[in-house]
Amino acid sequence: MAGQTSQEVLDVPYEQTFLTYLGSLPEKSETTIRVFDRTEYYTVHGSDATFIAKEIFKTMNVVRQIGSGGKKVPSVALSKVRFESTIRELLLVRQYRVELYRNKGGKGTLQSWFLAGKASPGNLQQFEEILFGNNEMSASVGVMAFKLAADAGQKTVGVAYVDIAERKIAVCEIVDNDHFSNVEAMLVQLGPKECIVQANDQSPDAGNLREVIQRSGIMVTEKKKGDFSTVDVVQDLNRLLKINSGNSSTLPEVDLNHAMSCVAVIIKYLEILSDDSNFGRFHISTIDLNQYMKLDAAAVRALSLLPSSADGANKSVSLLGLLNKCRTPQGKRLLGQWIKQPLLDEKKIEERLNVVETFFNNVVLRQTVQEELKKFPDFSRMAKKFQKNRATLQDCVRVYQAVGRLQELVISLDECQDNHRPLINELFVAPLQELKDDFSKYVELVETTIDLDQIENHEFLIRPSFDEGLQECRENMDQVQRKIPRQLDKAANELGLEAGKTIKLETNSQFGYYFRVTRKEEKKLRGNKKFTTLDTRKDGVRFTSSVLRQLNDEFQALKATYDDVQSKLANEVIKIASGYCEPMQILSDSLAKLDVLISFSHVAASAPIPYCRPKIFPAEHGSVILSAVRHPCLEVQDEIAFIPNDVTLNRDEQSFLIITGPNMGGKSTYIRSISVAVLMAQIGCFVPCEAAEISIKDAILARVGSADSQLKGVSTFMSEMLETASILRSATENSLIIIDELGRGTSTYDGFGLAWAISEFISTRIKALCLFATHFHELTALADAVPSVKNYHVTAMTTGDTLTLLYRIKKGVCDQSFGIHVAELTNFPRKVIEFAKRKAEELEDFQGQTAEDNNDSNENQAILSSKKRRMDKKEGDNLIQEFLQNVASIPIDNLSDDQVSTKVLDLKNALLEKNNSYINDMLTRNT
Repeated sequence: MAGQTSQEVLDVPYEQTFLTYLGSLPEKSETTIRVFDRTEYYTVHGSDATFIAKEIFKTMNVVRQIGSGGKKVPSVALSKVRFESTIRELLLVRQYRVELYRNKGGKGTLQSWFLAGKASPGNLQQFEEILFGNNEMSASVGVMAFKLAADAGQKTVGVAYVDIAERKIAVCEIVDNDHFSNVEAMLVQLGPKECIVQANDQSPDAGNLREVIQRSGIMVTEKKKGDFSTVDVVQDLNRLLKINSGNSSTLPEVDLNHAMSCVAVIIKYLEILSDDSNFGRFHISTIDLNQYMKLDAAAVRALSLLPSSADGANKSVSLLGLLNKCRTPQGKRLLGQWIKQPLLDEKKIEERLNVVETFFNNVVLRQTVQEELKKFPDFSRMAKKFQKNRATLQDCVRVYQAVGRLQELVISLDECQDNHRPLINELFVAPLQELKDDFSKYVELVETTIDLDQIENHEFLIRPSFDEGLQECRENMDQVQRKIPRQLDKAANELGLEAGKTIKLETNSQFGYYFRVTRKEEKKLRGNKKFTTLDTRKDGVRFTSSVLRQLNDEFQALKATYDDVQSKLANEVIKIASGYCEPMQILSDSLAKLDVLISFSHVAASAPIPYCRPKIFPAEHGSVILSAVRHPCLEVQDEIAFIPNDVTLNRDEQSFLIITGPNMGGKSTYIRSISVAVLMAQIGCFVPCEAAEISIKDAILARVGSADSQLKGVSTFMSEMLETASILRSATENSLIIIDELGRGTSTYDGFGLAWAISEFISTRIKALCLFATHFHELTALADAVPSVKNYHVTAMTTGDTLTLLYRIKKGVCDQSFGIHVAELTNFPRKVIEFAKRKAEELEDFQGQTAEDNNDSNENQAILSSKKRRMDKKEGDNLIQEFLQNVASIPIDNLSDDQVSTKVLDLKNALLEKNNSYINDMLTRNT
């Protein structure tokens, strides 16, 4: 049965006592799971048991009831393996909190339970061995705290971010707007797993701040106002920070009072001071929002930057999954960080692109270095094990072996012969060679102290020759061990058995050395006083002799002495090795950077159509020009033949594109493809285009596909209005905005009015580059009022009852709605289709009449203009049909070629005399 163990959940006599204790525990949130350690297994109870059964095990068969009468409580038992997998699921995937309880007095004193450990998505310290003992730590874990300042007239926010794994503290104080756009950008850039805010703050600003955090999918933890006290924060930082002066009060960051309040609450929450290994290890810095592109949470979702639980096993659905060809855990973590932090510095972007180009062009070099990188461990986690005094001799050997491989990596990189060789040397070859030299004493330490010959046997021991006492003890052990096999021959002769076959010499931790015979040969031991039986099992009888017992006791005593000396010497070696934590972290950073850039080149080269290097221009250039742009995640999906498109955006002539066309025609994919290409360029990656010119964007802001959030009381329309308001407040002329289906959550008139006003504001006031996909065909009239607005449409072709989507983006307006055609494709009843067509025509007439009665506004003029275009198209289609029929009726067999040409020309002139705008526009575009 899934999750169940062979033990009972609780012995019956103790059930009621335990339930009394369980009922005495304080209330907890629904996202907190309490687990009880039973030594051999674990249990969860009540609503937690029901949740684990339904959501984790997917079966209620694992639930049993404990207690009596009407006070029975559901319980689930977890084996140790199931416990570990469940903890990983709760903390890393579902982002729940976990509390672990243990019993002081063992099974018989149930009243002695105590809280032994707790963890949350941002505070995994006490569960690190469970979570990452045999697994990669694929993402950084950080906690943020926010403090709203009571400043009149502006919203000042104190911020602190702490990553305890990386020993980093970052702080800032920012002025934000009503929608906390800067806070949202920070949440995306830093990617915390948990955010701390002040409890019982019912102000509107506090509510808005919580909403922004929750919208970003981050757990909110509330702490009392007193926990934000800065009374001891300077003293705490003096102990934690690695600073030359030894006094943190001289640091500029300490002057940020509100930020220091946030640092104080995180130090308390994570209990950082309770671990001596943290002292003197942390670094503090200031968060600089202007260093990276601003991304809102909607853009992260719309562009599928990060994987979601809905992706399943298909990792290439998200950009992170697609680009992740990293060979090291630290590389994977850095990639996740880079994707959320696109660069704004043109020189840094070009530097990354130069490295990617080197490996893109040199297949052998790329593959060789990737193979070398696979051999390196997670030096960041390794350094932390040494800092926390949890390292072993095996860890010392792993670092030693990895350092030994640095030379091969340096040699491979040094073979680079292209124009960027000086850069490769500066970024990687020289630093890695320097690190190899820094580790020379470490290598000498390991080779001098550790018995490297025993590594093949998976034994990690101090070399006996390293210590005289150890050497003497080892020699004595070897001397005793040489005597022990002789006793096997004597016992075999005594019993008349064949040594090594019917009688064997074995050893284990319980008995040490002993003899064993099969049950069949057991009768030969009976009555023989020279041998003493130890135990009888299915696989035979274990026994010993007086001489073997004496030798075994002597050997075990020597081994205990040897192990004791070994342990003391090993601790000394590990302590010395711990002094190399900083070089380990530097090495980790260098390997991570190399790993990510090679991963970029690998993806670019192995794409269905290789990516191209983008040309990067300063923000003032104000243009994005992409030739045959593709969506990188879609083009690699099975059975998809992606149709690329071009785009030209520039600040003065064509900054705002209105894109119309049928559902599923490719509008959303088109605008996402462009945005993803811009982001990829600014993280230093090649882009899925034939050619690309990209000016640096300070933000990518999105209003795409909002859904209801009924639990928070937020409708689709309210959600999209909040997102759009945030865009209007935070966008600049150097931003890229994508909007998809704005205004669909309210009435047609209100939705169109808002869409028009927002579009006009962006195109005339903000002047940012914007891609606006819409079904409001009337909005296309904005192009007549604002020169920088241009109309594009996705192409489709209708033939009878067939709708063919062409996925091509062309200039001009899509005057026809294909909604009824889509309904026909789904086999709607014919009567419903006909009725829908009649109602659509009535609505168009009604809109046109209303607009004629109120023709003093741009919106109404747009409705009239749109209706006229649809009427002209309908008339034009009929004229073209008539023209083609007339051409087909020409008796070409009875006329010369010149006569046929004259007839066709006459028909064409007659068609042009109709002066139909749809036909005239078509002929102009084709020309």
